[in-house]
Amino acid sequence: MTQRRIKRSWVRNATQGFFLMLLMVLSGCQGRDKALYDSAQDHWLKDEYVEAVDKFRLITAEYPDSKLASMALFRLGEIHYLNLDDPTRALDYFSRVVEREDKSKLTLRAYKYIAEIYERSLGDHDLAILQYQRILSEFSDSVKPDAYRYLIAKAYFNKHEYAQAIIEYQTLLQEYPDSDLALDARYQVASSRLINGEPKKAIVLLKQLLHDYPGNKYLYDIHLSVASAYEDMDQLKEALEVYETMKKEFPDKELVDRKIDSLNKRMRMRKR
Repeated sequence: MTQRRIKRSWVRNATQGFFLMLLMVLSGCQGRDKALYDSAQDHWLKDEYVEAVDKFRLITAEYPDSKLASMALFRLGEIHYLNLDDPTRALDYFSRVVEREDKSKLTLRAYKYIAEIYERSLGDHDLAILQYQRILSEFSDSVKPDAYRYLIAKAYFNKHEYAQAIIEYQTLLQEYPDSDLALDARYQVASSRLINGEPKKAIVLLKQLLHDYPGNKYLYDIHLSVASAYEDMDQLKEALEVYETMKKEFPDKELVDRKIDSLNKRMRMRKR
């Protein structure tokens, strides 16, 4: 064998050996990150949150390119939000998930948590609305759009921006007239009208709900709102009639008795 052939053979064997060694190293790394992830999961399922956090963090630090790193970040977000009462830290982890992941089911789940944290834990309705809008824009084929329209409207309601909330609820009703949330949206429109100082319009909407949805889940609240609207318009007799009807239908509601007593006193005072 000539010297040139010997050299070529040596280079070929060395190259094959290098790639074989690299494959073994990568295979070993993949095995270790999976074992570490499984161990972290086991701690999490046993409510051993500190131990789980330590191992999930180790995955993100030592195996940042692993497919399990994003899932580890997601689990860290869940643990801090659901188990350790640390929504700010959870928000950081979920944000890191959406930064490193393309559009995927995991990204969608992270966005949902981000929106929920802003809305419920941090009370930042504006940022929650932005997340809901992003979900609608990027994942419209994977979510129920009417549900997110409702969440956007509800966020405006919670911000006390009732005029905008009405617009959002009405948009939902126009775009999704058969939505399972139609009753809820219509009730919220009526409530927004009442709170926004429009009792006459609220009464019309509330009575229409009673006609369209007899025996619905808001029955007590609708009657209460109708009576309250009459009080706002200083129509005490009409308000009392509603409360008297409610006493028959909801005999266990102490609030109704107090309302009736209060109205009777006000009406007696007027007769003096």
